[in-house]
Formats: sequence, structure tokens, C-alpha cells
Amino acid sequence: MDIKGYLKERAKEIDREIQKRLPKGIPEKLFEAMAYSVMAGGKRLRPLLVLESAKAVGMEDWDSIMDIAVATEFIHTYSLIHDDLPAMDDDDLRRGKPTCHKVYGEAIAILSGDGLQSYAFELISGIKGIEPEKLLKVINLLAHGTGIYGMVGGQAADILHEKENSFNDIQFIHTHKTAKFIQACCEIGAVLGNATQEERQALSNYGLYIGLAFQIQDDILDEIGDEKKLGKKTHKDREKNKLTYPQIYGLEKSRQMAQEYIERAVSQIKDLKDPEILTQLAKYIINREV
Repeated sequence: MDIKGYLKERAKEIDREIQKRLPKGIPEKLFEAMAYSVMAGGKRLRPLLVLESAKAVGMEDWDSIMDIAVATEFIHTYSLIHDDLPAMDDDDLRRGKPTCHKVYGEAIAILSGDGLQSYAFELISGIKGIEPEKLLKVINLLAHGTGIYGMVGGQAADILHEKENSFNDIQFIHTHKTAKFIQACCEIGAVLGNATQEERQALSNYGLYIGLAFQIQDDILDEIGDEKKLGKKTHKDREKNKLTYPQIYGLEKSRQMAQEYIERAVSQIKDLKDPEILTQLAKYIINREV
């Protein structure tokens, strides 16, 4: 299978679904900033994981869960907008384009991120046709994976290391900043696909392992990646005193660790009903150049 081609086509499909769900209103500049950031491109990994995880346990029709898949991309985009701010990573480029705060100013960038986060949960909670109990579980998983016990907590730990050298647990940082959100997307797909407890745990473990591998590969790309392909400056992690796997373990050991996480991930899902795409996606994660 040409996994790169498959992912590209799925990303285009998800882009179309995102376009349909972009909110509109006043003040127009706020909604323009939200749309600018969401449609700046990207792999659409998180919505894809929701959809493919549901498919892996037997769901055939994605239409009923597309709002939830799109909502995960809104939350991901909010995190990137805030991550790029001067108080955080202070980045001028994201995917080769000026970051939200460079185009719209810091205040509107902050508010557009806030708006995307809250609208994501509004979108999910307003879905008809999915049992309320199941929606509540989805909301809980998403809030936990992206909040203080997930992405927000990991980002705080990352900043504390960068600014103060007061937090030095790289496993905690990478698990919470990146892997917990990815893990939540896989587990959400399992819930929506009516997975058994064993299938849900397998997908949860899969998500955690590919999330860790994904972040290690990001660390590696910051060291040796092509700036034109990445659409941003490299070596920033080192310059900013960020805690990374290559910094601690070196490039070769980091590659080995990422490969081990992928092997663990693939072993978790081998007995699911349709694990092929998730298996290929896992292998792609550590071979990507962007």
C-alpha cells in the first residue's frame, strides 16, 4: 500500500469536512484568524486516528462521527496557535506560513485559539444520533488528553525546563505534551466504534506508543530535518534549551527508541478486525520528513 498517497487523500477529505464546519460570525477578524490557522495545512493525524481507530474495530460509516474527528483538529490548531506565541515558543513560521500572531496580533491569536478549543466541545456536545453517554465519554477523554493531565500539563513542564531548568523528566513531557492527545483520539475511535474493552485498551496503548514515537521523530527532525520541507527553522529546540531525546540519548539511540515504540504499537493492534491502515500509519510516523 502507498501509505503516503492514502494519507494525502484522507487529509484532503478531512480538509473538505473542516471547511464545512468552520464557524462564522462577528467580529470577523476573530473568525478569519481561526480559519487561517485551521486551513494552514497539516497531516490531519488526529482526526484520521479517530476515524481509522473506529474502522479498525468494525465501523464502516464515518459520517456520524465526522464532527468529532474535525473537533480534534480544532483543538490541535488551538494548541499550535498558543504554542507559537512569544510567551511560549515564539515562532514566526508554521508550515511555511506566518504564524497566527504575526498576521493578526497576539491578542486575536490568543482568542482565536480559545475560540477553537471551546467550539470543538460545542460541536461534539451538539451531535444528534449518538448516545449521550457515549458523547460524554468522548468529551471526557478529549478533555483529559488535552488538559492539565495531558497536553497542557506537558507543555507547562516543557516550559518549566526551558525557562528555569526546574523540570527534567523528558518521558513525562513527551507523554503528556504529545502522546496523551494522540492516545485520546485512538481511544475515542474505539468508543465510537463500539469496541470491546480489550480492543479499546489495545487502541489506547497503540496511541500512546505512536505518540511517543511521533515526538521523538519531531525531535530528530529539529536536529537534521530540511527547513524547506518542515516549513520552519530547525535547531530551535537546542537553542531554546528544550529537553529532547537526541540531546539526551543521541540521534542513533533516539531512532532505535522510536522504532521500538512503533513495534510495540503494531503488536497491540494485530488482532483487531481491520488494523492494516493503523499498522502502515505507525511505520510511516518514524520515516516521515515533515
